Amino acid sequence: MRFLIISLRVLLVGLMAVSATATIHAQTLSGASVPGSAISSPAISSLAISSPDDREVVARSGFRAEDVGYILFDLDNGAPIATRQADRPFAPASVAKLPTIAAALAILGPEHRFETSLHITGTLRDGVLDGDLVLKGGGDPSLATEGLMELAAELRAIGIARVSGRFLFDTSALPELPEIDSGQPWTAGYNTGVGALSVNFNRFQLSWTARPGQPVRASAWSVSDAGRVPLDSVAVEIAAGEALTVTPVSNNGFSAKEGATREGERWRLAPRPGAASSVWLPVTHPGLAAANVFRRIAADTGIALPAPAPGMVPPSATLAALHRSEALGVLARQVLRYSNNLSAELIGLAAARRLDPRAATLSQSAAVLSALPMAALPKTDWTGWRLLNHSGLNTASRVTPAQMAAVLRAAGPDVWDLLPGEDEGKILPHGVHAKSGTLAYAKALAGTLVTAGGRRLGFAFFVADEGLRRAMDAAMDRRVAEIPPEARAWLARARTLQADLLALWIAQL
Repeated sequence: MRFLIISLRVLLVGLMAVSATATIHAQTLSGASVPGSAISSPAISSLAISSPDDREVVARSGFRAEDVGYILFDLDNGAPIATRQADRPFAPASVAKLPTIAAALAILGPEHRFETSLHITGTLRDGVLDGDLVLKGGGDPSLATEGLMELAAELRAIGIARVSGRFLFDTSALPELPEIDSGQPWTAGYNTGVGALSVNFNRFQLSWTARPGQPVRASAWSVSDAGRVPLDSVAVEIAAGEALTVTPVSNNGFSAKEGATREGERWRLAPRPGAASSVWLPVTHPGLAAANVFRRIAADTGIALPAPAPGMVPPSATLAALHRSEALGVLARQVLRYSNNLSAELIGLAAARRLDPRAATLSQSAAVLSALPMAALPKTDWTGWRLLNHSGLNTASRVTPAQMAAVLRAAGPDVWDLLPGEDEGKILPHGVHAKSGTLAYAKALAGTLVTAGGRRLGFAFFVADEGLRRAMDAAMDRRVAEIPPEARAWLARARTLQADLLALWIAQL
């Protein structure tokens, strides 16, 4: 079978043809084609008659017809086979990670590796470095305690037992942000800080003991497969309360997530009386947190370091140790399967800043990458396309089924083969490999399937209730992390509709 597929590398060439005019201000996209690309691809639109007949399946789900959109299409030529509202914009949720990964593989290459390094200045004598040590982050989305342990071991191996100067951490490779999306609960472990120096997915475990008649004792830990490391950049205040509450502490007139000082971030814990437990929380100042974790690891390795401070690697510094991540192709498969938001944001930022180093926010970075398919696929109608970050953790992002289908088809087998055969940990029907996305009142799935007749087709499915989501956002209390029970029931119906449509397509084609 001969695939008429635009390769990832050709997509990048198409973007480079117009890169002089593609800027970080491209978020004001009107949907018009981007001129200058010589690449052509059959447009995927909603002109085909919807077949197989889905009316009974949709009616049985209880959703309004206008809440559902999809396209089932031929991967060879892009021809639609079955559609419903394929040109209506929907919230993509984590399906937004699919164009992020496709663009990153095109720009950085599947063999790209992220580097975290140690640099030294001054002289080493009798185990004492009379100079500075700098920990530099390179945006590794997979950096964990184990990687920092490797760096510490390398440092000890060259004879350093103490640093008499400063211990600096350099996060200049990427912008550092306190959270991915400001519309999420304070305690959401999936809404972490973002930065070039991130460790253990920028989450920490807050644990406490509460014995009758004794004060509550709380501690913060950075956790990996290698175990727990105390997280000294987190301070915890204990407050009284009858119900468990955990909230970030505001100070100095800043918002709670911006309120951390150079010494770290602060959280207020009001535990249930007499109840001990633990919760997972987002790290909001990742560079400082990673530096503190490394300092603890260094001490266990026999290296005494001063308290960390922000800084940059000076030109005169010497490389002392280097840790490299697995290849991007491996990391991409993990992102598409496990859907870690931080990993998607870091990979997207690295790719976008390779094209435009001025991208300083997630929305600017997403706009840079959005220019890639628009330049390479000028026959696609891009009206309504709006990605505000790389992970999909945002209720204002929008894509149409036809647009996602165009991205998926253009990405080609290099990306199709990375797609998992599961949705939120549950096995998809045989032959279905796709990226899923879930928000309260929004469900999405995009990928490939094999029909009962042996045809391999592409699809992009979305269901959303924008009115219910707007009402939920308007009433949001960031102290409350639980999804409302009515939203959970809505998602259960959405999963049933998704399964029924997949079964219909597989059986009848």
